Amino acid sequence: MQQSASVKGQPTAMLPYILPFALYLLLTQIPMKFPAYYPWLYGVCVGLVGLATIYLLRGKGIVQIHRNILPGLLVGIGGIFLWIVLCNLQLEAAIMRHLPDWLQPQPRAAFNPFQDISNPLGQWSFIATRILGMAVLVPFAEEIFWRGFLLRWVISPNWQKVEIGSYSLKSFCWVVLLFTLAHPEWLAAIAYCSLLNLLLYWKRDLWNCIVAHGVSNLILAIYVLATGAWQLW
Repeated sequence: MQQSASVKGQPTAMLPYILPFALYLLLTQIPMKFPAYYPWLYGVCVGLVGLATIYLLRGKGIVQIHRNILPGLLVGIGGIFLWIVLCNLQLEAAIMRHLPDWLQPQPRAAFNPFQDISNPLGQWSFIATRILGMAVLVPFAEEIFWRGFLLRWVISPNWQKVEIGSYSLKSFCWVVLLFTLAHPEWLAAIAYCSLLNLLLYWKRDLWNCIVAHGVSNLILAIYVLATGAWQLW
């Protein structure tokens, strides 16, 4: 009877791990369909997903915030350096030429606020919102899903009893594969996801993975603003 109750309770227990990520994926498709309204619709998406994430995570104890974040900082800095280098090599282009259209990843919105928004207040408001989404919201939503839930769920359907940071080759490979398919920069995504998986196995701490992801995305945003590589965000 206890096992049956545990299994019945799992769909509800999954929601804080899955729903923020799913909402972000779904809602951020809407602004891309309406380029003229992209900055405003993106801001609405960030607001809605942020509120849902706060509500779903509140009081759950899924992430234990602490100050021992040096491993996350180092992996975040090294990981985004690797990401940028691999993206600039553009090796995916040679691979994608041989793939059918349905398998090719969709490019990013590549929205340039300095080109598409006329006034400085609007430009920097969008940039602030974009950085908030990239460096705060996305790291929580993605890390809780990929490494807080999916790495454990692939190991066992009774995933709540699998400790954070438990290793299996099968779960490692599945998470890297799915993470890669969710990003247009395939080679960079393979390397980056592998690094964050290894960070989790090393520290057994979801917070360091969130910090690493947040630091990476913040540095990426700075890089995009400094170089004009809008295709990366």
